Amino acid sequence: MTAGHAKHFVIQRDPSGEWHWTLVAANARKVARSAHGYRDKQDCVRSARALSIAAYDAGIYNAEDNAYEM
Repeated sequence: MTAGHAKHFVIQRDPSGEWHWTLVAANARKVARSAHGYRDKQDCVRSARALSIAAYDAGIYNAEDNAYEM
């Protein structure tokens, strides 16, 4: 995997007890975090898995040019 590309999700509990996922790139930089916390750990895992699957083939849309980047 090339540096900068998504490598893995990290899940952890915050001080309030809610679970969050963080997407970490191959270069160890945090690139995204769940928008809200999950009470149940498995809900957090499901959310991270769903994002991983959905974003795999996601295109890149350039709003300025009104076109997809190839």
